[in-house]
Amino acid sequence: MNFKIGMRIAVLLFLLGCGVGASGQKNDYHWVIGYSAYPNVDVVFTNNSVDTMSKRRYVDMDVSQTSISDVHGDLQFYTNGGKLYSASDSIMQNGDSLNYGDGMEWNNYSGGAYLWVQEVLALPTDNPKIWNIIHYYVELQFNTYPFEFPWRVYQSRVDMSQDSGHGAVTLKNNTIIQDSIGSYVAACKHANGRDWWVLTSRSSSNCLHELLVQPDTTSDFGVQCMGANYLTGDAGQAAFTPDGTKFAWCGGPSGVNLYDFDRCSGTLSNPIHFPLYRTIDSVSQYGLAFSSNSRFLYVAQSKNIFQLDLQATNIWNSLDTIGFYQAPPDSTSFPAPYFLLQLGPNGKIYVCAGNSVRWLHVINQPDKKGDSCDFVNYGFPLPYNNGLGLPSYPNYRLEALGGSPCDTLSSLTGEIRASKEKIIKIFPNPASDYTIVDYGFTDWNKGAVGLQISNELGQVVYEQKLPMYSGYQKIDVSRFAAGIYNAQVIRNGAIIGVQKFVKE
Repeated sequence: MNFKIGMRIAVLLFLLGCGVGASGQKNDYHWVIGYSAYPNVDVVFTNNSVDTMSKRRYVDMDVSQTSISDVHGDLQFYTNGGKLYSASDSIMQNGDSLNYGDGMEWNNYSGGAYLWVQEVLALPTDNPKIWNIIHYYVELQFNTYPFEFPWRVYQSRVDMSQDSGHGAVTLKNNTIIQDSIGSYVAACKHANGRDWWVLTSRSSSNCLHELLVQPDTTSDFGVQCMGANYLTGDAGQAAFTPDGTKFAWCGGPSGVNLYDFDRCSGTLSNPIHFPLYRTIDSVSQYGLAFSSNSRFLYVAQSKNIFQLDLQATNIWNSLDTIGFYQAPPDSTSFPAPYFLLQLGPNGKIYVCAGNSVRWLHVINQPDKKGDSCDFVNYGFPLPYNNGLGLPSYPNYRLEALGGSPCDTLSSLTGEIRASKEKIIKIFPNPASDYTIVDYGFTDWNKGAVGLQISNELGQVVYEQKLPMYSGYQKIDVSRFAAGIYNAQVIRNGAIIGVQKFVKE
């Protein structure tokens, strides 16, 4: 074998195993949620379906939380903001007393769970075993009001190769920002496809801190201040669009701010304020999420869920109320006001309640406008109660911004990216009722892609656009005639990948 070809294959296999820059990551496929008085609930995304199960961990996941899976979707570790747990449900080596101090003691009544909005994020590195954990710490000031507020942003690090694969915390509570923080840590992949931009708010201001998190170094890029200062209290959730071009955050009782975002420089621009202020019928908004196609912004107040169309000429005029509060189906349950939102790997948006209840609300088709988005109150039942939180995730599948000056890794991985994109998996194969098309290595920077399925005569029998945020689609083939079919992933009329399957 030619030495250069052999080396390319070796590097390709290494990168496919490690997942460097790969959009097929399944790091957000296994959620551990729950409430301390009940067994935990696992929400598991597999084969374009979502299943729930209960497990008697009795770990309170509350508001601050995230759960991390490997590239195959298998649970690796999870945290409630106070402790880090391995997949075996034991506290990871050195994983106790995350955020140790007065703020942690205040939360010890709930099993060490942290109670703050979007407080923790786990960011992968170029080593699949190493994760950087970015989290903020809440200081108690009993002589002021409010008597608690975030004061520092910390960095911790998890090495999953330690302790026989159970993992260990090798860096803990390292201060990277010391300031009055309003709320949230939100992340977007740098245009090089490896590093991460992290934003967090400065309390009661129009300013945001910015960090660049690299595998071994975290740099403070200072503060960006722009637009009028509408923030009169703590902030709620923040999110980047899945394509990384926009950033938004909730201002508690003070409306919502939207910006354009440059993944190369980390620069925010063109601030727009939406005056979704507190009203008589609904209290502060704390939750928001973007649709998988990056077109729609969803904002949750306690009694309403709003949709904004970012492609509208006047975004504010596109405001549409797509969700109205209803009492829980079970009359013995607490009220379930809308609280936090999270886009799932299946493209649906899940909404947790501001109380412990046995349901999540769900937006089934958030890429669609108005009522077509199909919001359902209590549309996702759980085997046991969930608390006030959902795992917090960035878009792990966002690729490098190919061809941009800051895509500094492309010169090393250009051929590998091209080869990787051709990998399409079909299962089960043969298929009878359905088959799964796994297109997880698609390079979205080259443009949108679609799926075409054709029979042995070359006739197209099925086609659809493929959503960016997911990596697989479940296709109903029960009505297909028996035979051999080609599943083709197509961009701009050109076939970028093809795989055969058999319909029995």
